[in-house]
Amino acid sequence: MQFVTVETLYADILASGGMTYRPGTPAPVGGYMVSVAGAERMLPVSRFTPLALEQYITDYRSRVKVTDALYYGAWVDGDYVYLDVSVNVQGRAEAESMGRLESQLAIFDVANADVISL
Repeated sequence: MQFVTVETLYADILASGGMTYRPGTPAPVGGYMVSVAGAERMLPVSRFTPLALEQYITDYRSRVKVTDALYYGAWVDGDYVYLDVSVNVQGRAEAESMGRLESQLAIFDVANADVISL
């Protein structure tokens, strides 16, 4: 597996509008990404830098290492970049239920690259 730098992740987020990342693990190709409450960070695009991304990854590294189920997530929406720790849930009903329990406004359908509002 190719080594991924923070600069590469940063560029990919801005170019594609988001990413799902876990060191040494391929990103999910199906299911639904659900953010875990308490790990969200919102930054204006103008203040989003490789250093800001690196700091976020550092801040939540121990939490992501605890289980293979957690990923770093990022997406760009308007003038903001949202960073989170998320889990991949296979069933939509379970993902929606978990999203509501985690006080999330939406989940992400990986296969269809679609935001589902809750």
